[in-house]
Amino acid sequence: MSLKYRIALSIATLSFVPNIVVLAGFLLSTRGQNSEIWLPLLLWAPFLALGSAGVGYLVATVLMRPVDELTRSLAYLRSTERVLAELTLPRPKERPPAEIAELREGFEELLEHLRQVMEGREAVFATLAHDLKTPLLAAIRALEYLEDADSIGPLRRKEVIRDLWKELSRSYWLVENLLTASRLETQKPNPEMLNLRAMLEDLRLRFADPAKQAGISLEVAGAGQARVDRHLLERALTNLITNALRHAKNRVMLRAGDGWVEVEDDGPGLPDSLERLSQPFRSQRLRGVRAGSAGLGMYVARRVAEVHGGKLESPSGQLGGACLRLRLN
Repeated sequence: MSLKYRIALSIATLSFVPNIVVLAGFLLSTRGQNSEIWLPLLLWAPFLALGSAGVGYLVATVLMRPVDELTRSLAYLRSTERVLAELTLPRPKERPPAEIAELREGFEELLEHLRQVMEGREAVFATLAHDLKTPLLAAIRALEYLEDADSIGPLRRKEVIRDLWKELSRSYWLVENLLTASRLETQKPNPEMLNLRAMLEDLRLRFADPAKQAGISLEVAGAGQARVDRHLLERALTNLITNALRHAKNRVMLRAGDGWVEVEDDGPGLPDSLERLSQPFRSQRLRGVRAGSAGLGMYVARRVAEVHGGKLESPSGQLGGACLRLRLN
């Protein structure tokens, strides 16, 4: 049964029951005194019921008119062929009650949210096309060069292969960050108690060769524990360490404490506010930041901290460059 008919039935019942009670009371009070009026009164009961039903239906129709209009507006949205950016609720024919106006406002906010989601998705596709196209195109050209260059010598061949490895690695890390970002939005973390110092030592060993090649000292300090998802934290720290090695001059410091870890370098510092840098697919618009080199990685680091009840911070460091701290709880 629809809401309209439920309201009509309730109003009809509230209208009919008191009247029939009064009628029954009157008949009982006159029992045995004047039996000639019983039949007309009994015949009046069906008309009383029909009248109550009519009043209930009329009142329910008036009350439900704004809801019906809103329902027709939503049906229009479902049937229209307009794109999402052009969708909006038709203007009401009459001023709706406060509750319906609030509901309409909620639907308008939902449409605006969907527009923003669509714009974000378009930005994701555009950025992916750019950030994946650049290293893949460079890799294809390197392969074409190797195929035709028979006399470049072993040293030059190693250089080209190293450049090819770097470009393919950029694509791989971008895909890894995309998978992590998707997991952060669709799955709950699987926390376990971790020794943060031990994790930083493992990461130091993992990045020892890239740091040595870049002439950067990679150091670990402090100790602590935290209950976190190991895979997510490793991904976040990998992003921060990669960015630090890219911008550092001579040193990168990894520090740990109870419930937090941080990565600091002695480079030029953050090129913009942490809030902007940690927005996904935005950093390629910043001057001096290579497309695909930040943004998504910083976003993943921020979201990893947030899903553990913490946040990504930028405290004052000791090396004069960028200092990023993952506060985990």
